[in-house]
Amino acid sequence: MAWGPVRSGRSLDRLINFSDAVVAVAITLLALQLVDIAGPQQGQTMLDVLSANWGQIQTFVLTFIVVAIMWSVHNRIVNHLIAYDSALFWLIMLWLLGFVFLPWPSRLYEGTPFAADADRANEMTGPAMMYWLTLAYISFIGAATARHMTKHPELIAPKDRPYWDAMQQSRARWRGSAYTSVFILAAVASYFVFYLGNFVLLLLIPISIILKPPPIVEPDPE
Repeated sequence: MAWGPVRSGRSLDRLINFSDAVVAVAITLLALQLVDIAGPQQGQTMLDVLSANWGQIQTFVLTFIVVAIMWSVHNRIVNHLIAYDSALFWLIMLWLLGFVFLPWPSRLYEGTPFAADADRANEMTGPAMMYWLTLAYISFIGAATARHMTKHPELIAPKDRPYWDAMQQSRARWRGSAYTSVFILAAVASYFVFYLGNFVLLLLIPISIILKPPPIVEPDPE
C-alpha cells in the first residue's frame, strides 16, 4: 500500500523536472568555484595557475563525474515511475538535499597529495571526510528510493515491471549499497591520509562493471 496520496501525470512530470533542475544548479555551483581562480599574473604561465589550483580543479572534475554517475542511476530509476506517494516524494527531496549541500564540502576539500605539507594535510582531514560522507548520504538515499519502489510496484509503469523485477533479482540491486560503502570507506581512509579517498574511489569502476543493470528489452509490439 502506498504512503499517503498517490500522484501521477503532470504532478509526476513536475517532480522529475524539478529534481533535474536542482541537480543542474548544483553542478553549476560546483563550476562557479573555478570562476574565482585568477588568470596568470605577471611572470606566470597558465601551467603555473593550473599547478597552483590543481587541488580545486581535481575535486571539481571528480565531483562532476560522481554526480553524473549518481544522476544517471537516479534517472534510470525514476524513468520507470507512473506515480509517486508521499514517502517517495520525501526520499527524492532528501536526495536533492545532498546535492544542494555538496558544493560546500567540495569547495573546502582539495584532494591532491601534491605540495601538501603536514599542516595542510591536517586541515584537509575534516573537509575530506565531510565530502565523502556527503556522497555516501546521496548514494544511500538513492538506494532507499529504489528499495521503496521495489516494495510498491503500483508506482511503476506496468510495461516496465518485468524489467524492474529482473533488475531487482540481479546483482544490480546491490549497486546503491556498494556505492555507499565505497564512499564510507573513502571517508575512513581520509581520516588517516586525507587524499586516500581519491584512490578508494577507483573501486567504483569494477563495481559498476560487476553490478551492471541488465539491458532494457523493449516489449514486442502487439
